[in-house]
Amino acid sequence: MNEHSRAAASMSVPLLLALCFGVGCSEGGIERSPDGVPTFRGTVDLEFGEIEGEDPYLFTRIESIVEDTGGRLIVADLQSDEVRVFGSEGDFLFRFGGPGEGPGELTQPCCLAFGPDGKLWVRESTRYSVFRLDGGNAEYDGGARIAHVGIGMVAPITFDAEGRLVDIGSLMTEDGGGTARFHHGFDGAVDTVLMAGPEKYGMGSTTVERMIGDTPVGFFVYQPFGPLWLHAHSPSGAWAEAVTSEYSVTLHHPDGTVSRVEGPQALGPPLSPSDLEWAQASIDRDLQRFDLRNHPFEIPDRKPPLADIFFDRSGRLWVEKTGTDGDEMREANVYAGSALVARYRWPRRVSVGDVPWVTESVLYGTTRDSLDVRRVARVRFEPGS
Repeated sequence: MNEHSRAAASMSVPLLLALCFGVGCSEGGIERSPDGVPTFRGTVDLEFGEIEGEDPYLFTRIESIVEDTGGRLIVADLQSDEVRVFGSEGDFLFRFGGPGEGPGELTQPCCLAFGPDGKLWVRESTRYSVFRLDGGNAEYDGGARIAHVGIGMVAPITFDAEGRLVDIGSLMTEDGGGTARFHHGFDGAVDTVLMAGPEKYGMGSTTVERMIGDTPVGFFVYQPFGPLWLHAHSPSGAWAEAVTSEYSVTLHHPDGTVSRVEGPQALGPPLSPSDLEWAQASIDRDLQRFDLRNHPFEIPDRKPPLADIFFDRSGRLWVEKTGTDGDEMREANVYAGSALVARYRWPRRVSVGDVPWVTESVLYGTTRDSLDVRRVARVRFEPGS
């Protein structure tokens, strides 16, 4: 794809959205579903990653993909301890990092984001490193230590309304484990905002003890296809939370106010034969691993209705619905505030993972084949059902 067509593609969706809401849609415009919501369909227009061949295209565990203002793709490969930079059509440009804890070295880089000043932030297992991307190289420009006990945790990098780093991780409360947002002040102080206590933190699970030597150690045991607590973080400083068992999302705005997104309270899809097989295998593993006589959970008849929630680069909330076995497309309702403004569909084989990078017209994710080969994938959206 040439530069002109790529720029046109990136402008088409938001421009058409504005036209559609301003003057309505005529034949040949954006297609609307029966409820009047404009719908966009995504197709994979770029995919790369090999099982063998040139080293830059051999990925171990892709955790994060971002796009810079020049259209370059920046990929964090966790197990190789490096970040790789590719051109807009997947041509390898350069890499930086490498194993180590010195300045400019990386240890399990999981997550990427550009800060308010345009610098690239890289979340590692125990710290953040900051780089200036200039032409064909990356220059180390400082960093910050992770301010919590969530060592090795994969979580998006965001910044609050004041431009402070928001470090998402685990903490211990008087009642047990929890999850919090740690706001790093420019003076080194850290403000902690609790997101979830033990009840939400352990949603859909219970703990069992197993003796390790002479010491009892607690482990989480989860219900297959049970309810889970979800959280998502906007680049504008807002965050959202939901439980997968119901279509209800709570939005926490930067000014401290709270609002809700309520969707259709439909049941999740029934479990397929392959789902049941997977669930039973999971229970059997738990019974053997923890030496349990009985599993604490039963296999439900249905999956939860919600699959995921995440924000795009403009701060819109995407609510992905759980698909049925055999569905070829994923589907998400997209909200501006509490208003449903669009519906997006894209190939099910493309996963946004734990650190989504999505715009009105582009989604970056990963695919994997039967041999577990990881690939970078770019999806472009156009109007269509």
